[in-house]
Amino acid sequence: MYKLSIGMTTNMKTSATQWLAGNADRLGAHRIWIGEDIGLGQDIFVLTAATLLESDRVQVGTGITPISVHNLTTLARAGMTLQQISNDRFIFGTGIGGLQDLERRGIEIEKPVTVLREGVKALRKLWNGEKVTVSNELFDIQGYSLRSSNNLNIPIFLGVRGPQMLRLAGKIADGVILSGPIDYLQYAIERVNKAAKDNGRRPDEIEKLVWLPTIPTFKGGNEKLAKRVVAVVAADMPQTVLDMLSIDREKLDALVNAVASSGAQDATEYVDEEIMNMFAITGTKAQMIEIFSSIAKLGANEILVGPPFSGNWRTALEEIFAEIE
Repeated sequence: MYKLSIGMTTNMKTSATQWLAGNADRLGAHRIWIGEDIGLGQDIFVLTAATLLESDRVQVGTGITPISVHNLTTLARAGMTLQQISNDRFIFGTGIGGLQDLERRGIEIEKPVTVLREGVKALRKLWNGEKVTVSNELFDIQGYSLRSSNNLNIPIFLGVRGPQMLRLAGKIADGVILSGPIDYLQYAIERVNKAAKDNGRRPDEIEKLVWLPTIPTFKGGNEKLAKRVVAVVAADMPQTVLDMLSIDREKLDALVNAVASSGAQDATEYVDEEIMNMFAITGTKAQMIEIFSSIAKLGANEILVGPPFSGNWRTALEEIFAEIE
């Protein structure tokens, strides 16, 4: 059986994030995950702190805050603070970051797997009270420590997609945050499980979280907003993922190029029903729950609802969580 969690992003209105944080326990949500829209909306660490303080039971994770756009020592100090104020309810979700975000900021990483592996290793050492020295194309830290004697057990989830990144997650992560076409998810879970076995771990040691845009059309969801979100998600897929899909590649390439050249708004004309169903969970309440179940059968043990949130989304969440219970 899978757990159902709530997703939000930093670019949402504070009225929406406050409602989600304040009602997650009552709804029966397993966790709240907060995605960082880099440079947009609320600050990821302030929003995470507020969400932890607004809730009592649920764990709260960043999903993700990219290791490529933050100082590593800042991430270490933020994680320490969030864990301490929340009575051990914080989860650190990280990764390199989305392709579109990195390109817009002129960030090129030659060895992303190495950078992520070394970043995770350094953070675990820092949270364990150790002194860290690490130098690579993103970090240059010499003999830094948090000067804390507390050993902080902060779970680290990796938001990754490519084959080598999935292998890394299976080797070192407490959990993996997966997104992408339904056809791809089975491949991703199998690769994580294989990597776990190859490194002497049990596959069930690694939690598999699936986060796709969820659009409950039974409560008046905004179709244009949904298409913009799906366009961004599709355009952010690595070529290796797109190559796996049984879909007209010219149509996908046109969408990706439109997002890169003029933004998601102009790319929505390429988001037809086929692409929507491949990159999002949508439909009636019964249809959405059926998709949740099919994803769980692939090996996922946690599925997120939202965003985008539009229409009467609060009532939609109430009804969906009532069904899962």
